[in-house]
Amino acid sequence: MTAPSPNTPVESVLDGKKPPSLMTAWRELILYKEVVWSFAVRGVRVRYKQAALGIGWAVLQPLAFLIIFILFFGGVVKVSGGGTSYAAFALSALVPWQFIASGISFGANALVNDADLLRKVYFPREAPIFGAVLSVIPDLGIGLILVLLATPFTGAHLTWTLVFVPLLCLVLAIIPLAASLPLGAMNVYYRDFRYLLPFALQLGLFASPVAYPVTRVSPNLRPWYALINPAVGPLEGFRRVLAVGTTPDWGLLGISTASALVLLLVGYKWFKSLEREFADVV
Repeated sequence: MTAPSPNTPVESVLDGKKPPSLMTAWRELILYKEVVWSFAVRGVRVRYKQAALGIGWAVLQPLAFLIIFILFFGGVVKVSGGGTSYAAFALSALVPWQFIASGISFGANALVNDADLLRKVYFPREAPIFGAVLSVIPDLGIGLILVLLATPFTGAHLTWTLVFVPLLCLVLAIIPLAASLPLGAMNVYYRDFRYLLPFALQLGLFASPVAYPVTRVSPNLRPWYALINPAVGPLEGFRRVLAVGTTPDWGLLGISTASALVLLLVGYKWFKSLEREFADVV
């Protein structure tokens, strides 16, 4: 990994009893951007290096969930596709949800997985977490291409609203970062989080509008739903853009974005307050 020259000032992070301000921490992270990028590239290579199907798993995972959802929710429970087929309805939300789940899973475990580096080399302690989340972006891209290629089979309606996909991806990326920073910090001190995380992500799947439409929630409660669960706005946005062919629900997307940003700031601040003893504890 490459890092700034030895003359780069890092005293603001290393000295003093108070944790650095978020602005100081962010500036230092930018100085170490090549380290973050190295973690991201390594994450992609390691994850698929010895896998027989390689990056093909980015396609198989959402397809496997899609089959289960079609059989159970579309066939047994008879969940409506909201103006489109249930296959298009489910796949358009499964792909972004898979990104959230994978980003949180890899991000929350990044510090523990890189414990040796953490003890020996100085870099911003959040760098492995940012790198882990970035490493999942290629999977998101492949998944979105899958959604587009599957359009003739799923019956999705694609229109000019595809121009909103980059914006939705940007909002989506905030969510695993916001969750991974505090979870990654707590995982250093309490390894129970490593075992609780898969269970929590499974609950998150059913607490988010992936298998069912957000219209199943009362209109009066939807703003609170998007506030408590930041994934609501972008997931509904992807569904509208990639399956129905309409614009995102700007109200829900705005609430979810604001909620995700607040969680990111709070989680980042908490992370920086705990990072001093990471190398000793991990």
